[in-house]
Amino acid sequence: MTKKSGLITALLFLSSTAIAADLDTLKTECDACHGPNGASTHAEIPIIGGQTSKFLAKTLRGYRMWDRPCVKSEYPGGPKAGQQTDMCKVAGALSDDDIKALADWYAAQPFVPAKQEFDPALAAAGAVLHAEHCETCHEQGGKRPDRGPRLAGQWTDYMAATIKFVPTGEHMVPPMMERRVADFSKEEITQLLNYYASQQD
Repeated sequence: MTKKSGLITALLFLSSTAIAADLDTLKTECDACHGPNGASTHAEIPIIGGQTSKFLAKTLRGYRMWDRPCVKSEYPGGPKAGQQTDMCKVAGALSDDDIKALADWYAAQPFVPAKQEFDPALAAAGAVLHAEHCETCHEQGGKRPDRGPRLAGQWTDYMAATIKFVPTGEHMVPPMMERRVADFSKEEITQLLNYYASQQD
């Protein structure tokens, strides 16, 4: 091996090591809120492991552009436990490469449904509503993340807190979803949330 080729090899190794270390650092900060591998155990924080890379990247870019509400919250764990932050601040510090790396990583992790209470009767009514209005984008009863994110098994406290910003335009969603949400009554939204909460496998 020549000195030149050896130097190139060394630089490539150091470069790949640095990228890996950077991703580990980013994951540590994300996991501090969203749980190990994105499996959140906090009802107000969404499960991100197992969502699609496309959805996760779009969401982070949305926060970076303030297309989503930037609610202040505290780190529930990790080295920054108790410190306040918001997703717009977090996403604003990420490069495009950071976003892609994080989105790809969490998309490759399993989705771990939240164990939460639900009302069986409300869940049954919500199943009917989902089949009629939501299945097109949230397939297989909300379990398949494709055109939209996985809803089945997501924390409903988080979804309830987020969905209220859709009709106000503070949470940017596709026009069809915006119309759907605006048309749903509070009772229907409660039924849907109970349906998603009921799916814990």
